[in-house]
Amino acid sequence: MRKVLPLICFIICMSAQTLPADELRGGWVTAWNKGLFTQSQADATISDAKRAGLNALLVQVRKVGDAYYESSIEPRGDNLASGFDPLAYMVKTGHSSGIQVHAWVNICRIWREKEPPIDPKHIVNRHPEWLNVDYGGHSRASDGMFLDPGVPEAREYTASLVADIAKRYDIDGIHLDYIRYPGKEWGYSPTALARYRAETGASGKPKPEDRKWLRWRAEKVTEMLGLIRKRVRAVKPNVVISAATVTWGDCCPSFSENLACKLTCQDWNDWLDTGLLDANVPMNYRSESSSKSAAQFRAWLNGFKKWNGGRPTYVGLDVHNNNSAGIVRQIEAVRKAGLQGYVLFSFNESALRNATVAALAKQHPNTGNAGSIEVIASRQMFDKGVRCAMANQLGMAEVYFKKAVELEPGYIEAHFRLGRVYLRERNYASAKEEFEAVLKLDPTHSGAKAELDAMKLNLD
Repeated sequence: MRKVLPLICFIICMSAQTLPADELRGGWVTAWNKGLFTQSQADATISDAKRAGLNALLVQVRKVGDAYYESSIEPRGDNLASGFDPLAYMVKTGHSSGIQVHAWVNICRIWREKEPPIDPKHIVNRHPEWLNVDYGGHSRASDGMFLDPGVPEAREYTASLVADIAKRYDIDGIHLDYIRYPGKEWGYSPTALARYRAETGASGKPKPEDRKWLRWRAEKVTEMLGLIRKRVRAVKPNVVISAATVTWGDCCPSFSENLACKLTCQDWNDWLDTGLLDANVPMNYRSESSSKSAAQFRAWLNGFKKWNGGRPTYVGLDVHNNNSAGIVRQIEAVRKAGLQGYVLFSFNESALRNATVAALAKQHPNTGNAGSIEVIASRQMFDKGVRCAMANQLGMAEVYFKKAVELEPGYIEAHFRLGRVYLRERNYASAKEEFEAVLKLDPTHSGAKAELDAMKLNLD
């Protein structure tokens, strides 16, 4: 009986997890629509995530200078049930279902309505001197009011706020959105202009397209991200830091020519190269209904393969302008490109969510032995390995991926991820062995082919 009881406990614990996916499969849950305002909404969101095979939810906890969590810093968000803490509940319930929960924080956009906020605690009212101003002196962009990254106090305030969330909640990640300027005409707050002149020796008022001025503003956004990372790492070293990044317009051959750099001063390629981000979540919002848009979507996938700094890319997909068949096609394209996952925008209560969940449930991998103890344990080891790899804990990632393939020798993605860990550890012989194992199991696996080709080029 002593031997049977631990086995029963093991089976119960394993069965409480959803079947972990071979990639990050996520959904953004906004605070604009139903999905997190009450316990019943949160339960429905998590239940639908499990049905769709998602393993991560990016839960919006700061929408426009407000708090969808317990905060003493900013005013409580609208529509929340009395006494309900959606972040705490989502973390607890999501984790018990095998789903990661990332706190999604809007950084620079702090208001959207035409009328200013009434609450005196709101940052717009407390610090109007931190507001971003355009070349003509206006403080309202087409999509709302923004903080100016060129104001040191605004950067410090924001970093401390994000660190407070990381410190008090058992989240898997911090996900940053609107960490940018509204456009190239912005950044002209008096404080930011004074700092620019003091730091560069410039005089007068630079034109929006001035290259030196554009470069300085991009540096301030990067400084903001760096400060957020430093503050978060100080309180929670292993949390994954990601960002929703801009992919406006066509994908250009040179990253510096993309609109993310030219209009918003958001140099996310540099953030990945320098390790300020652990993962990229580019908003590749294109519809499959237009051949031009579908081609743009796939061109950007190729861009993500070039501009990743060796870090995961989870492609943002637009549910609202695609039908469920289009979303399935885009997910297939993401996989074919060898990228590491996707995030659906959005995963709030709607008929669209219902249709998407139904379509994705049909795509769920389901082998004949998927319920066996060995396979369940293998998938759990794989999921742990992914988390460690994302946190740059390569030694532990290697241990977990090895265990996954030991438990389930035919687990293709575990072999592939183990090969990538070996690559990062510069153990090229073992990496080659794992990629060859992948191709033996699946000769069409483009990711393994690409890695072997790249290794051959680098070693020749």
